[in-house]
Amino acid sequence: MKQLPDENLLLEILEIVKATEAKATEMYKISKEISHNTQITATKREEAEQLNGQPFPDN
Repeated sequence: MKQLPDENLLLEILEIVKATEAKATEMYKISKEISHNTQITATKREEAEQLNGQPFPDN
């Protein structure tokens, strides 16, 4: 039968997994915000072009 790693190693691995999960959640939220902001910019650009034919300036 395989031997499990000792408790200290398992706790260390668990901490790494938790930190990774927290970072992934943070990155997901940032990605979602960037996507939302990009959509808003695209909508503003379309509205500006429809109103006066001038392209919306890129920042």
